[in-house]
Amino acid sequence: MPAAAHRLAAAEQRYLDARDLVDELELGQARGLVAPDLEARASQAIVALASELAELDAADYQPANHEDRRALELIRGWLAEAPLGRRDDDPTSHAEPDHGYRALSERIEQRYSAEQAAVDVGGDRLTRLAVLGRLAVEPDAAERRRLFLALDPVWRSIDGDGAGPTTSPYQRLLRLSADRWASGRSPVAANARALGLDPATIEPSLVEILQAWRAAMSPAQPIEPWDWWYQAGAADRALGPAIPVGRLRPLSDPYHAALGADPHALGIGYDVDPRPDRPPVPVAYTTFGRRPREGSDGGWTRAQPWILGTYTRGGLGELTELVHETGHGIHLAGIRTRPAFADWPDSDAFTEALGELTALDTAEPSWQQHWLGTSVPLVESLRGRYAEVMLDVCWALFEIRLHVDPARRPNDVWTELTSTYLGIAGHPEWSWWAMRGQLVQEPGYMVNYAIGPILAADLRAAIRAARGDWTAGDPGWYAWVSERIYRWGLERTSGEVLRDVLGRPPTPDALLTEIARA
Repeated sequence: MPAAAHRLAAAEQRYLDARDLVDELELGQARGLVAPDLEARASQAIVALASELAELDAADYQPANHEDRRALELIRGWLAEAPLGRRDDDPTSHAEPDHGYRALSERIEQRYSAEQAAVDVGGDRLTRLAVLGRLAVEPDAAERRRLFLALDPVWRSIDGDGAGPTTSPYQRLLRLSADRWASGRSPVAANARALGLDPATIEPSLVEILQAWRAAMSPAQPIEPWDWWYQAGAADRALGPAIPVGRLRPLSDPYHAALGADPHALGIGYDVDPRPDRPPVPVAYTTFGRRPREGSDGGWTRAQPWILGTYTRGGLGELTELVHETGHGIHLAGIRTRPAFADWPDSDAFTEALGELTALDTAEPSWQQHWLGTSVPLVESLRGRYAEVMLDVCWALFEIRLHVDPARRPNDVWTELTSTYLGIAGHPEWSWWAMRGQLVQEPGYMVNYAIGPILAADLRAAIRAARGDWTAGDPGWYAWVSERIYRWGLERTSGEVLRDVLGRPPTPDALLTEIARA
């Protein structure tokens, strides 16, 4: 191996060692199981990586090809953001070009996090998600209204009294964020370009999806917002008795095994049961416990994905979420690429779509009948599966439109979207849009949840065209999908992967077809 290439290979190995230790540390912290010396070892590994890169700089190393340049750029980017190993006199540790914006965002997020974790419902302390879960099963409309309005402190943590920028933290943040987007830093545009899409097509596509939903699912009369979750919960209420919490893994694991993606064989770890020594995980997620490695003999040691959550009640919603997170797990286990590229894809929308490749099956009556032994009508299943997606589409449009005209009152924009397309009675007096932390944590992120279902439906249609229906199982499914979709990590852009599988840029057509089935 030439000396220059050897230097980069050594730096990549240091990088992989550091990533593995930081992954192990963050996973241990989340699980409440951290080895005493782990933080010190992770910090030392980051320092060793920095020294390796300094040697490259001293040797004036210049990568000879585009792939090596990208690899080195990614390593340097991660090191600049690494949580450990920084010196106090390192100027990059204090650099913050948007200090005011970030500081305001963090202050709002802290208030929101506290309020959403302890919603007062008649003396009971519930999380925001628990309140929404109750709305889906509470038969009494008056009680649903009381539950819904109990979220008012959550809304106020983001929007204050909603009267304007002087009293609304969100509206102050919005003006700063709109300036960033106007200067060319729109995450919506960046996401579109990463997927091979024209940014100008995003808003019309989202409107088209909402129009299709209105045509297929619009109620005859406007419904109150607190009734939205109850209407969407019909499938969960009907199927809940067939899915007790103890049956979640015994359903998800065999289903994925029937696709050639046995979670046990792939080494996927789960920490999803309530434990007294670990706080509840409010939203389940998947992370790396270890990155993939190529051995000297050309063989591979898979990544070790971990899925964290807290499942307590069972039901279709928790089962679908577990299948979705297992979809992320089998994705990470399928990555086979050089160390610098062994990470999530470059598009969060694409990543979320890959979690839906199997999760969308739980809305199919044929899947329900095969795996649960019972099913509900298609219209109930599709309403339950896509109602949350339609809210996400509204949130994405809400952010897009407010960033174009930040002087508009957010309550008015939200009322316009939800009443026009979802048939929800207008209540511009309430800031009930302000219940998603992503709106302040990372403005523009909600578009990932809107674009993700477009990509998922498109990819599922392409896989089905190539392999047929996999409802009852397809042992070759995982190998086929891994080779074409999962294995790349950051080696290829999300747009390149999509174009190779689809033969074209993604379109909303497959999702529109799904909605029209109702």
